[in-house]
Amino acid sequence: MREFEILVRGCFDAGRLVVSFDERLRMPRTQHDDEDCIEACWRQKMQEMQQRGAALYNGTLYRLANWEVRLDGCLWLELGVTSYKEYVASRDARFAQGRGRRELSNPLAVCSVIETADGQLLIERRRGVDVYEGRYHVIGGFSESERDRDNVGQPDLFGAIQREIREETGLRSEDIVRQLCLGLVYDLMMPHPELCFLTCLRLPLEEVRQRQPEDREIERLLSLPARAESLRSFLFTHHGQISATGEPALLFYGGWRFGEAWYAETLWRLT
Repeated sequence: MREFEILVRGCFDAGRLVVSFDERLRMPRTQHDDEDCIEACWRQKMQEMQQRGAALYNGTLYRLANWEVRLDGCLWLELGVTSYKEYVASRDARFAQGRGRRELSNPLAVCSVIETADGQLLIERRRGVDVYEGRYHVIGGFSESERDRDNVGQPDLFGAIQREIREETGLRSEDIVRQLCLGLVYDLMMPHPELCFLTCLRLPLEEVRQRQPEDREIERLLSLPARAESLRSFLFTHHGQISATGEPALLFYGGWRFGEAWYAETLWRLT
């Protein structure tokens, strides 16, 4: 079973990822008791996380309202505002029943495959998090509307993934040689859209491991040789144990690095 839907696949640098922002584009309220349902879902999730000994924060997030690949080859995203509390409700059947995808919270997340200078890919296992705990994933998290802004106050999604990389690995922007957005996917299991990036480092794996992350969401930082058969074997061996957005991010990287035939065959065999 495929846990994701591919919305866009391409190769977009910072100049070809175009964002518009309107804070009025929020999750619609379609029933009179929506607020009560959202609060009930949040209380239940808070209790679950407390029992697991993990924290949960109701941050303000960017909401993906619309997207389009334009004739000039740019990926255009229209963003509004949502919250983690609304996202928790969107995942609950009590709230989501009868609502279409566009009526959900749809917080925009970002993730990145990271390739070291000596040809290794960074893989993580998550801990102390709300979703996909224990699964393999690439570096990532939600884009935060209070933090991920450029110098004129507009959403900065390349900045968002650089922040996530810094927090989870200790790597800085000066450690990055090249960064591209490889596509947009939708997580069907924990419904939300996610931008998948590629980050190429100027550092070898040994130096990366010496960096100190700012948080402790990663149980263990693993590495995988950036070779066609190594990546394909990892995807086949751990299918179902990789997060719903980490898998397409690795597929996108494989297509970028190893070619269209590798991508098409691997995707077909994972279906």
